Amino acid sequence: MTAKRSMRLAGVATIIVAAALAAATTNGSGASAAAVTVVAAGATSNGAGAINGAPATSVGRTAEAATIPAPVTGFQFGVQTHFSQGWQPSWLALTSQIGTRVIRDTVNWASVEKTPGTYVFTGTAIDTLAGFCATGGKLSLTIVPRNALYDDGKMVYSTAGQAAFATYLRKLLDRFGGCVTALEIGNEINGNNALDYPAGYDQSQTYVATLRAMYQPLKTAHPEVSILGGSTNTIGTGFLDKMFAAGMLDVVDGVAVHPYRPEAEGIDLEINHLNDVMRRYGTPKPVWATEYSYGVPDPRLASASLVKSVLLLYASGVTHANWYALVEQSGFPYMGLFASNTIKPVGVAYRAVVDHILPFGAPVRVNLGTRPIYLYKIGADRYVVWGGGGTIAFTGTTTLRDMYGAVIPGGAGGAITIRPEPVIISGATGYTLGEDSVIADTLLQYGVAPWTYLRRNGAGKNTALELFDNKFTSYFGDIWSQPLRINTTSAAPSGDGAAPMRAVIRYTAPKAMQVDLNACFMKAVAGDGVDYRIERNGVALATGVLIDKIMITALPVNVAAGDRIEISFGPNKTYGNDLLSYHATLNKRGAVAPALCYA
Repeated sequence: MTAKRSMRLAGVATIIVAAALAAATTNGSGASAAAVTVVAAGATSNGAGAINGAPATSVGRTAEAATIPAPVTGFQFGVQTHFSQGWQPSWLALTSQIGTRVIRDTVNWASVEKTPGTYVFTGTAIDTLAGFCATGGKLSLTIVPRNALYDDGKMVYSTAGQAAFATYLRKLLDRFGGCVTALEIGNEINGNNALDYPAGYDQSQTYVATLRAMYQPLKTAHPEVSILGGSTNTIGTGFLDKMFAAGMLDVVDGVAVHPYRPEAEGIDLEINHLNDVMRRYGTPKPVWATEYSYGVPDPRLASASLVKSVLLLYASGVTHANWYALVEQSGFPYMGLFASNTIKPVGVAYRAVVDHILPFGAPVRVNLGTRPIYLYKIGADRYVVWGGGGTIAFTGTTTLRDMYGAVIPGGAGGAITIRPEPVIISGATGYTLGEDSVIADTLLQYGVAPWTYLRRNGAGKNTALELFDNKFTSYFGDIWSQPLRINTTSAAPSGDGAAPMRAVIRYTAPKAMQVDLNACFMKAVAGDGVDYRIERNGVALATGVLIDKIMITALPVNVAAGDRIEISFGPNKTYGNDLLSYHATLNKRGAVAPALCYA
């Protein structure tokens, strides 16, 4: 894998923009959404929520034997291991503590076929993987089609090299019997020089030719194994689009992606978009999230993101995912479920998903209109909820658990405050939503109404932006204004002071309201900064230059139905070093809840 990181900023100065900085003049009502009561029927929905001050869960304990639950047919949640890279075999026992039956690893082609046509499967790594199979575990294997015996050690491109690779895969599957669930061909092939074919070879056509050479022979011999193509760092829809055009969907059973990102929200938008792109070429193939995690130093944020991501992926049709990684590695900090033999908080959250979410059915998101709340229903009586604020009360004989699976004392039968950390509710017969304290949220409502995204040139001309696909993560932008982009929590303008192109995030008010705007903007200290503007109907409410970090707290804005609140970022005077992170919320007047700073 390659390093995937969210923007991190340290030692930054903070500027508070007080409520008195500016106030809009249009009158509006302070009404918020009315309470809604729902009685559960036989639907299969699911949700996630969070409580501030949820009890701390015991973490940091030494790994110990744990009962592995029965296999879940709907969603296979595995974990990345590196026994092929020399991990100590004793770490295999850690998989029982988190309750997984699937590991992702590799058996390097060159380590097995050192003489053409001779295949020797021996060594500690082979024995470790075989031992996992003997316990009833399953393997998802990533195999890079590269061996110094063929095609000068490059990714195989000749007919002979591709045939040799297909033969190796057949021998590999013969060796491990029915233990292998999937073969992922290549690893993060959208990275620089990952497809190192000689000059003159089209990357997409050559990669698909390798798949075509192996697909039918392997499916004839081992129809139970899924052949996965793609294997992109992030979702990489723009890169995969070229593979689809070259015919990849005809010779794979699934599309492998590594959806690394700074936060879980928005992953469903990208998965759905990837499926839409596949439909241009026929019937979409299942998407497998074969490797991903959240490399953030805050263990609670990482834990919350793990729980949320499983719900978002599963509800989007993804039924296979692997967390990176089982054990913490110095080169990729914060990602492991264990630090050596000691489980980390994120490992406890993993086990909570296995015990309290996956066995109960597929999650379905409950339609709450435009409210910035994620509520999923699972099976007959289970919910998960998270969001920016507000309250929700569940009826029935309920048990509330935090994201670590710990029971929340006193949580049954009363209203809970919805927070960014998910809460798991069981035994619910229905729910009642209270008033919204958060009216709108740039992260929780990313990509959907009432938010839209534009670019604005120096003359004030606006151009609407759609999802734009490139080699890595899709974002709102276009080919004409690069590097301008608007993502879930990051953005960048383009141009310079003489010819600026502003990135514009627009909220259109559905009704008259009195709200407080809270926001956090951050960037690395480089260049001459980014100039930001907050406007209502084109009238400035707050302006300034972002150098490192700015927090805007309780900026009052009164709006009528159809009014526009815009947050925009420009290049200031000079081009470059303008990537920033942002998060903004519109809160019910007086319900001050400063926007979280994502770093």
